[in-house]
Amino acid sequence: PWLIGALGIIDVNSDATADYFDVLKRLVTVDEESSRSTRISMKASEKELQALGTAVCQKLASCPRPTSGSSVIDATTGVLCGCLKLLRALIENGGGDALAMGCEILLDCLDVSRWSELATKTNTRMFSSPFKTSLRKSDKVLIDLMGVVFDGFLSPGGSSSVVSICCDKESRQLGFDAVAASARSCSGSEGYLALVKRINGIVSQAAPYLRHRWGQVGGVEDGHLRSSSRNPSKYSGLRNQGCTCYMNSFLQQLFMMNDLRKEMCAAPLPEILRSSGGSSAKGIDLVGKKFSFQWDNGQSYDAMIEAYEESTGMHTIQYCALQVPVSGGNQLVTPDSVARLPAELPDEFILSEGRPGKETGVFELVTSKPGGENTGESMQSRSTVSDQIKESEDQSSARHLFEEVQRTFIHLDEGSRGRCFDPRAFVEACACLKLEFDVWQQNDASEFAMKLLDRMEIALKRWAPHHFRYLEHTFGLKQTKQKICKECGLKTNREENLMSIDCQIRGKTDIHEALETMCEVEYMEGNNKVFCDRCKKNTDTVLRTAISALPDMLILSLKRFDLDYNTFETVKLNSRCAFGQTLNMKKYTLEGIEATEKGSFSDDGNDPAPMDTSDDGDRQQMIDPLSFLPDDDYEYKLAGVLVHAGVAQGGHYYSFIKDRSSKGDNKWYKFDDEDVSPFDPSCIENECFGGKLKKEQKWPNGQVHTVESEQFANALMLFYEKVKPTDLPKEEKKEEKDEEVVRQKLADRKVPKTSGFDAFEPDVQRSNATHKWQTFLFDSEFQTFLKGLLGLCRLSRKEDTGQTSNSSDGFVSWQTKIVDMLLSFFFDIRLYAADKSLLNDWVSMLSEILSSDQESAKNLVQKLAQRTQSVSANWLRTYVAECPEKESRIAAVRIFAAAIRSCVEIEDEKLALIRWTSAWRDQLSSLKGKRFGKIPLPISLEGTFKSHEDVNNLNTSRSSCIGVIMSYINVLFEVAPRTWRFNSELCMLIRDIATSSKENDVLRSALNEIQVSAKLICLVIREKAGIVLKNSFPGASMSFDLADSQARLETNPSSHLLPINSSQMMNSDMNQRGPSAGLPAATDFLTLFEALGVISGMRALVLAPIVIETAEQSRGRSVVTSLSKDVSKALTTIYHESCSSGSDGMSQQDIEAYLSLCRLDSSSVPTQKILDILTKYPSVKGNGSRNGGFFLGLEGFLAYYRDTAQTNEALVRVDLHTFGYRPDLSRRPKETRINLDGSSLHKLAVESVVADVSKLRQNENEPECLSELTILGLDSFDLHTYAYSASEVLAEYLLASTSMGRDTSLLITNTQKAIFRAPTAWAGNEMWEGATMIFRVLVCIQDSYQQERIARIMQNSRNDMNNQNQGIGLLQAAKSLSSPRSNQNYSSDMQYAYEKYFDLVKELMKLKPVTTWMSDHRSLWSWMERDLIAGEEGHSQRRSDYSGRREGIVGDNPRSDSDMQGVHDSEEEEEEDDSRMYDDVHRYDKIYVERAGLKVINGIFERRGTFEGAGKYIKKGAWNGNEETFSMFRCNVSNNTKHWYISIVPAGVQPGTNADIDFYSAPVSREYPELPPASGWTKSNEGLQPVPIIHLKDDEENEEIQRGRVMIKNSQRDNGR
Repeated sequence: PWLIGALGIIDVNSDATADYFDVLKRLVTVDEESSRSTRISMKASEKELQALGTAVCQKLASCPRPTSGSSVIDATTGVLCGCLKLLRALIENGGGDALAMGCEILLDCLDVSRWSELATKTNTRMFSSPFKTSLRKSDKVLIDLMGVVFDGFLSPGGSSSVVSICCDKESRQLGFDAVAASARSCSGSEGYLALVKRINGIVSQAAPYLRHRWGQVGGVEDGHLRSSSRNPSKYSGLRNQGCTCYMNSFLQQLFMMNDLRKEMCAAPLPEILRSSGGSSAKGIDLVGKKFSFQWDNGQSYDAMIEAYEESTGMHTIQYCALQVPVSGGNQLVTPDSVARLPAELPDEFILSEGRPGKETGVFELVTSKPGGENTGESMQSRSTVSDQIKESEDQSSARHLFEEVQRTFIHLDEGSRGRCFDPRAFVEACACLKLEFDVWQQNDASEFAMKLLDRMEIALKRWAPHHFRYLEHTFGLKQTKQKICKECGLKTNREENLMSIDCQIRGKTDIHEALETMCEVEYMEGNNKVFCDRCKKNTDTVLRTAISALPDMLILSLKRFDLDYNTFETVKLNSRCAFGQTLNMKKYTLEGIEATEKGSFSDDGNDPAPMDTSDDGDRQQMIDPLSFLPDDDYEYKLAGVLVHAGVAQGGHYYSFIKDRSSKGDNKWYKFDDEDVSPFDPSCIENECFGGKLKKEQKWPNGQVHTVESEQFANALMLFYEKVKPTDLPKEEKKEEKDEEVVRQKLADRKVPKTSGFDAFEPDVQRSNATHKWQTFLFDSEFQTFLKGLLGLCRLSRKEDTGQTSNSSDGFVSWQTKIVDMLLSFFFDIRLYAADKSLLNDWVSMLSEILSSDQESAKNLVQKLAQRTQSVSANWLRTYVAECPEKESRIAAVRIFAAAIRSCVEIEDEKLALIRWTSAWRDQLSSLKGKRFGKIPLPISLEGTFKSHEDVNNLNTSRSSCIGVIMSYINVLFEVAPRTWRFNSELCMLIRDIATSSKENDVLRSALNEIQVSAKLICLVIREKAGIVLKNSFPGASMSFDLADSQARLETNPSSHLLPINSSQMMNSDMNQRGPSAGLPAATDFLTLFEALGVISGMRALVLAPIVIETAEQSRGRSVVTSLSKDVSKALTTIYHESCSSGSDGMSQQDIEAYLSLCRLDSSSVPTQKILDILTKYPSVKGNGSRNGGFFLGLEGFLAYYRDTAQTNEALVRVDLHTFGYRPDLSRRPKETRINLDGSSLHKLAVESVVADVSKLRQNENEPECLSELTILGLDSFDLHTYAYSASEVLAEYLLASTSMGRDTSLLITNTQKAIFRAPTAWAGNEMWEGATMIFRVLVCIQDSYQQERIARIMQNSRNDMNNQNQGIGLLQAAKSLSSPRSNQNYSSDMQYAYEKYFDLVKELMKLKPVTTWMSDHRSLWSWMERDLIAGEEGHSQRRSDYSGRREGIVGDNPRSDSDMQGVHDSEEEEEEDDSRMYDDVHRYDKIYVERAGLKVINGIFERRGTFEGAGKYIKKGAWNGNEETFSMFRCNVSNNTKHWYISIVPAGVQPGTNADIDFYSAPVSREYPELPPASGWTKSNEGLQPVPIIHLKDDEENEEIQRGRVMIKNSQRDNGR
């Protein structure tokens, strides 16, 4: 009992109670066996547990809630954590009975709802439904206790506070542990159900306002919840737009003037003219009207308001199509083509807030011009309702600026503490101030301040005269310039209204000296006499200046920016200028100056001033004439300092401000843009006075050195508040004589007006309410708690295997409820988080549960189907067509696909989908006829078939929820060209759906029936699709230009972060981009081609990942750590197959053989290259010991490919493909890879692919039949060219699988037409490479069409290509180009085309079916037989033919040496290899050539001058019986690249012309283009195989190479080689 009693006297702020609570916890948790072993009854009795439970709850009730971020930092939670630990122990050991009384205490103290009573409340915002049964007493206590801890200790408090009682990481973890313990301890599932209902309520409340705001960041810093160290104050900061600190610093000064802020926010403005919505966005009243919405990109776009959702305050809008020129420009972009486009998807958001990266929240009503025409894009040029009110341009801009001031003040005043506001709209509105520089650049803060106040006066003077007078009274001062005639004494005063006093500080030490300078007397005498109105002549005159009226807020502007008359440049004066906490302005006023004058003279002007005799009579003091003026009327206290830190050309502004609010306690704060922190006013002298500062530095020898440095941070503006403010004077009524002005004022009075509070407070309050829950939802501890619930469900499902999801009483199981809640949280909250570190864990666990729990999968699929009827709540649309974050899109798609695949396993859902598929088949059949191919196909079931997609009856056997989703996929295809950057995930969803089990192929059949394959094809080829496809799918086939003409340029939405901590903004500044900006690359379609292949039956076409990436970031990029498991396994197999029998690793010969199989010519691989590989990567010696020896080990082999994958992942895939691995890394059967005729030779890759496809199709139960529209698309040459550019491997598989067993004559003809029209030189290389791939695959397909295909490829008699009636077959086209070769007018373009046809025929002849056909039809190509046979000796490289590409070229050597060096080396190796060979480019005067098949080439080439910026080398030698000079030089070639040549250059002719006799050529090396490359040479016209290898003359390096060769020979000898 004494332990329990001690709990009541412990201070809640004590941090030395850990041992005490541990003792109590042990007493609660001790078991009976422990008590028996000690023979002492240590276990607490039931009565003691109840007493302890009551005491713990009493202590918890006394724990305070931090009031602000600063108090969180100083909070101590030791007692709180100890109580929570003890509470959990009591829950687990005593249950609800031990805590019944304590729970009541907590409920009374914290004023939270009883969760147990919600069983009788069916319509509550917190909970979705009541409990199913009455509760037991102990369960009721536990459920109420869950509510107390969850709502009272873990949830945020107050309307604007986001701080909870559990405010640090440890206490929040313990709090959630207590909640979980309560749920577990309930006798049934009611605890979990209560928790599910509560969380569902929070998620549903927060989700609508989170939409469109990606990249949310939680508010936990340094272990404290929302305790940002950057802003530990009760005030919010302002976002710096880059160079707008000059604005922020003055705005924050105005904001801290409490009375002024309230008056300005209360000022009314015309409701109809408020451009930022606010209360003017009146829900249902706007439906059916057209508005112009301003976007962040500066443009405005028209849209119709279609609907309003009262529960969220969101409107649904439909944007109008953008207008395009009627004539001229792109022929694909015309008004008619725009009119034929499908409508955009509608959008839904809060109009006054807009969406990040899109709408700014500024909009106005648009009325039609006569005739109903709406034209123009500028908001200013539109005819609007606001035209009823006459405003000048200045008045309009001033009103808009003042409105943004109101918005900023209200958000700063009433927004959640710890947030900062983004005043982007205010900055844009400031453009009307016409500052010296653009508003987005640095300006003078004092200039900005005065111009801002002037503009505010303009707006207030018209619409809020009373508030105008208040502003004028607050800042308005009057400066009088007085002229006094010395002859007659006439005083002439000229008053000037000012907002601040400019103080010249050059040469002044304090502010008083500066003010005295303003009041200095100037005598105008001699030639400077001034005319006197009374004397009627020029007289000696006194000129002086004084203040005649003082404001309540005095602004002193220190003139620190001055002109240097020596350099005529603006400089900043950093000299010291002191100022005090108080300032008496009496002697600077007109009254003070006049009083001083009177005190200096007697009444007659001659007697001295009266004297005051002291009491002791020892001395006399002159009476101060200013003492007759009361000090209170002139006394000011320092309220703020605006500081500039930097130089005249640039710097930073910030403010120090005193809190004058009723609860401010006169504390000072530093307002530095987003950061607001406490400030010690005693530091003002050091921070603000300027001048020089002395600092002492202690040297290591003990001496102290004093350094004097100039202070670049000093005060620029001073704000003094009057000690005794004056009352606002009554308004003087003046009779207005101008009738027009009178009419205008009367009309203005009738205009409905709203104050700033009316306009913006509702938005701020809603934002605060949602913000506090979003802060809670993104809390890392809360997400960990939910992840624990997910793990519990997974574990429970494994234990309950074989049981159904539904309980016997008809209620869904608690696990299913939790999964449903977690899925809602995942899609509505979790995927919006910036932290993606644990995202894969969530996806894996959810996918696993959905795959095993068909009921949960069905619930998700039904919810997806129902949400397709929504706009912003539509998960499919959000994550397939809108979400800018790729990780979130992929995660969502993986879960969608897992749920659909699991759901279709339910027999009822399967049958419903089959019926839905049949309905689609019937609907399309009814359209076939005259209209088919001429009108757009429907995107959903219509008419009598629509009942199969009734979202209101998804539980019936007739309606298919999966069918609804698939129809919505059709909708997404209609807009896919507009959002092509996100199409990868749309295709991924289709691909993953189609990869269902072979035994259950209803999903793939359904996708085929709705023409998904044809739409995928249209999405690739767009405007190049045939007329039938374009008519059938106008959305999917939308041209890139047309899509771009309708694109609205977005700014980066992922940087729009809803504010969570003080470093996050309410709005944000972004870089411009958009989902349809730019053009897609071929690799952007990789997932599309995978989906197309899977739908066609090739499940193996899904590309397996090559590398595993960590979540660590390096310069914004993921760090590759290792090869994936499947890749490592495949490479291990390849490694063992490549090693010689009985060897301990890969020898040099093995490596050469391996590279040869990888389509690298072994003769082009230098010995040094292989030595470097053996040296760099882990290798083994013959006996297995490691010493960096001569056999490449498995570890080194894998490391080699790991480095390769970092620079070129595609090359790793090519090598795997070469050794028989499919895209998914399963391996092709041996009979498809190796010739089994006894030769044991590897088949060519294309032959292996075709054989593999044939084998796979034989294993299919029933290969899917392709639709007519799909076949039309598959016969497109452009489709396969795109596929080939994306991935040669995928292209071959896709073409083989979709061409086998069908007539491909149209594809052949389209291909032949394309290459016949192909441009010359490099521009046409992709087309020729694509055509080569197509023909190679087609001729290898062994079916009934094979011979027909080969014949058509070689001999196609179509003559519609203006080909002299000779046809477009390869042999016919080549012959037509060859015939005029003897003609002197034969062009180089014709020669180029002939060479291309020639190379293509020669490439096809490597394939056995073509060789056989050619042998049988020798007469058709006898005219080129000589060239073909001559070319078989080696590849003839022509100077006009450089078609090298990433994955292969038309020829025997698909990889150049630059490929090998750039891909098969790591970055480190690239730096080492050539740096050893080419240490100094300029020292090499001799080049060694060896191994050339033409022996005369071998030897030493000596440098003889330069050509085109590189050295030129020559060598003498005999060739064809003549003594010739062989030249080695570098020159440009036809594709605008540089190559090296070994040639004979005719005398008197520059190198690089067609007159040269070329022997060998090579592309320049990437690292040293000025030197001939060591390898990569190819044979040209007159050369002989093998190709040469180049060495530079460097004795030291040559010796190293020779030593390496000796080592290799010795190693080979030692191993019997």
